[in-house]
Amino acid sequence: MPRLVLIDTATGTRIRHRIRSLKQALQQQEWYEARLGRRVRIEKEFER
Repeated sequence: MPRLVLIDTATGTRIRHRIRSLKQALQQQEWYEARLGRRVRIEKEFER
């Protein structure tokens, strides 16, 4: 099952540990964008 991670678009680094639900990822995305002042994208991460 893929997990979701938040990526800072300016630096390309992961800013949040893995998230299981899309609802939680959207909430975290809004929170980080408000605090950081830059865009954050949600990506799927698959187990190897």
